[in-house]
Amino acid sequence: MEHEVSPAQFDAGLDGLGLLRSWPSADPVELRARLAELRRDAEGVESRSLEILDVDEGYVGWSATYDTRVNQLLLAEQPAVAEILATVPPGLALDAACGTGRLTGLLLGLGHRVIGVDASQAMLAQARQELPAAHFRVGSLTALPVAASAFDLVTCGLALTHITALAPAIGELARTLRPGGRLVVSDIHPVSVALGGHAFFRREDGSRCVIRNHVHWHAEYLDAFAASGLRVRRCLEPTYTPEIVSSFLREGSSHAIRHLEGLPFALVWDLELPAVGEGRAERTLAAVVAAHPRD
Repeated sequence: MEHEVSPAQFDAGLDGLGLLRSWPSADPVELRARLAELRRDAEGVESRSLEILDVDEGYVGWSATYDTRVNQLLLAEQPAVAEILATVPPGLALDAACGTGRLTGLLLGLGHRVIGVDASQAMLAQARQELPAAHFRVGSLTALPVAASAFDLVTCGLALTHITALAPAIGELARTLRPGGRLVVSDIHPVSVALGGHAFFRREDGSRCVIRNHVHWHAEYLDAFAASGLRVRRCLEPTYTPEIVSSFLREGSSHAIRHLEGLPFALVWDLELPAVGEGRAERTLAAVVAAHPRD
């Protein structure tokens, strides 16, 4: 769906955020400068065409450029995810909503045997081409085409924000874990979504598109984890660092983006399904795939 948007609306919102963040101790000179910025934002009349896409259509359009254009969210999220994954011994891993295989490749590099699942055939085509050592299947987050209690490690990166309710997907991710297994979930931070952070991208022809995100506060995550029997080990909240803000500016963003510095940008959960005395049996990729019929 084509939609006309005003960049001035976003800039004014960020400048307003800057005013709130300095309340009530702002220097009078700085305050006048920020109010002037806000007035200039209000006078902006330029509009820009933006295509709003659903998840399926969006990732078809994004697949060709996903790995070639800068995604500042990854600058915050990926180091935090890598830090957690480095603590997990190699085993059988599932990368749910794997996309083009960003985390799949990281898991392979750490010595895991990996199955990647994604709902987008276009994204999987890229993953299969780049990562022939992994096994890939089509499937959704609420109906993963793999056996229960099969994996030592499950990852789900930057995907849950696209669904309206967390509990069904979290329950399905937990279903695939063996007792004692680890689940690492990452996403854009709900504060960032609430401030207008959605999945913006450009197609190969340069046209601008967006896939909407949903706000999921920590309480919703914690309720879903508890209902699925998961235990939280760590919660990381990487921020908009000066380096990330500078990256936005290099890509042509408004200087108003600086008001986000220090706020949380990503949310990363390190979870465990508590053990119940079962040993760690050896499993093969073939056995896990065969245990679940192909659609």
